[in-house]
Amino acid sequence: MELKTKSKRPNMNCSIDVFFEKKNGFSEYLNDRSTYKIVLVKSGSFVVEENGEYRVVTAPVGIGINEKADFKVVSENDVVTSTIYFKPTFIREEFTFEAIDSGKYNKLFCDLKEGENHIKAIEGDVQLDEGFAGSVYQEYLYLTDAYCRGRDTVYYSMTQQELDSVNRLVESVRYDLFEQPDNLWILRVRYFLLSILFVPTADFYINWRQYELYSDQLVAKVASYFWNHLGDEITLDSILKRFSVNKNTLNEAFNKEFSMSCMAYLEKQRIDQAKKLLQFGDESVSEISQFCGYSETGYFSKVFKKHTGQSPSEYRRQMQSLC
Repeated sequence: MELKTKSKRPNMNCSIDVFFEKKNGFSEYLNDRSTYKIVLVKSGSFVVEENGEYRVVTAPVGIGINEKADFKVVSENDVVTSTIYFKPTFIREEFTFEAIDSGKYNKLFCDLKEGENHIKAIEGDVQLDEGFAGSVYQEYLYLTDAYCRGRDTVYYSMTQQELDSVNRLVESVRYDLFEQPDNLWILRVRYFLLSILFVPTADFYINWRQYELYSDQLVAKVASYFWNHLGDEITLDSILKRFSVNKNTLNEAFNKEFSMSCMAYLEKQRIDQAKKLLQFGDESVSEISQFCGYSETGYFSKVFKKHTGQSPSEYRRQMQSLC
């Protein structure tokens, strides 16, 4: 099977080396030797065999698989995946597998001359246009950071916040490949792919600077905890105990940062997450309710309507009608 997408647009007779598949379980094409793979595992758990050893992996997780990988799934449980297949030449025409493996782009560097405000880009002894060389090197780094770390298969564990970020990009790829709403769909797919490839580096940086994003360190710690445990049962008492703080101090800090109490902030984050899942995902309302920390679907619907004026089903229908 050719893992590519043909244009359905009038007067646009072409195909691109990008393919999308969404299913329960894993795709049968993960060991395809002509493509890179981006696999987003949104739920479930599975066991893989690597060099005679077994690894247990639990969602949410992202997987980067290159063209050399031998990805062996031994067993799986309730796994749901979205997979993007692409050839690196879709990112840039000169990015053949042979060129990437040759190491030629490792020679590309920028030499900032002391006392001058311009960058000279050099590959070997040949001086290149600095804008061209810079973009080539940056896009090469996107690919090699995701696929060439000395392993053919790379796993990226995710927080719920990171899962949401990547899932929105993946669903955007799916929409443009399948719907092709205008003649710019190919450009958008390339942009979304580059954005996905950059996520591991960007999210590491964001998480590393987490405590710089808020003026109060207590708020930073609690907000981070909320994102990492959005689907868990969380009470005010459990937060007060975990962070050894009293109710007034905690709520004063959150009111100063967000103009709302601690638990009101948690509720808002859960509803915002639910809105994104309803718009971009295909999970049932009951599944989204559980995922966002509401064990009772009826209560979730009541809280959701309080924030949006609509039931979850009404909101989903409205959002889908706008796509």
